[in-house]
Amino acid sequence: MTRHIVLIDVDRPDEPLEVKIDEIRDTTIRVGVPHTQVKFYLQRRNGSACFEGSLGGRYFVYDPAQPAKAT
Repeated sequence: MTRHIVLIDVDRPDEPLEVKIDEIRDTTIRVGVPHTQVKFYLQRRNGSACFEGSLGGRYFVYDPAQPAKAT
């Protein structure tokens, strides 16, 4: 089962990005963009903060309290 999460662009909240989780740790998540070779990292400052990361000039956040979808 592959786990996908939805990232919210802070400047364009109506244009979310769905990504596949490759690796998850306490303060870092490595994700991949489906159907591409693009991978990037999301990081958080502490265990209660949202994960944050950027890709191609876009800045994304992920709140782990939101439910993830499994495919």
